[in-house]
Amino acid sequence: MLQDSSLPKQAFEDQVAPLLGELRRYARSLTRNATDADDLLQETLLRAYRKFHLWQPGTNLSAWLVVMMRRIFLSSVANLRARAETTPIEGWDGAAEPDQVLAVEVRDVARGIRKLSPHHQQMIRLVAANETPYEEAAERFNVPVGTIRSRLGRARSQLKSLLAQ
Repeated sequence: MLQDSSLPKQAFEDQVAPLLGELRRYARSLTRNATDADDLLQETLLRAYRKFHLWQPGTNLSAWLVVMMRRIFLSSVANLRARAETTPIEGWDGAAEPDQVLAVEVRDVARGIRKLSPHHQQMIRLVAANETPYEEAAERFNVPVGTIRSRLGRARSQLKSLLAQ
C-alpha cells in the first residue's frame, strides 16, 4: 500500500515542493544521468512520504531528505556492485576515458563561465545548469521567452569561443 490516509499528504507536499529543484540537482550530481536522477528523486520522495511521520518539524527537512537520498543511492550502488559480473581483461575491447580528462574539462568550463559577463553567467546557471524552464526564467526576469532563448544562445556561443581558445 503506497498511501496511508493518516499521513498528512498536503503537509508533506507543502514542505517538500520548494525543495524539489535542490533535490533534483543533488540527485543529478550523484547519478550523473538525468533518467537515473529522476528515478532516485522519485524513490526518495516515496520513502520520505512513507516515513514523514518520523521527521521532526522544526528540524532541517532538506538535510533529512538529502541524507535519505544519499543512503538510497549508496545502497543501490552497493547492490549493483554485488551483482556485477567481472569481465576478464582479454574479453574487454573498450577504452575508458580517464577521470582526469573529465575533471580538466569541467574545470575549463567553470573558468569559461566565470569569464562571461554577469548577465550571461546568470543565463547559463539558471537555464542550462539548473534546468529551469525557459518560461520560468522569462517570468523571473520579466522578459519574453524569446529574449531568454536569445540571451542563452549568445551566452553559449561566447562560452564555446572562450573554450576554443
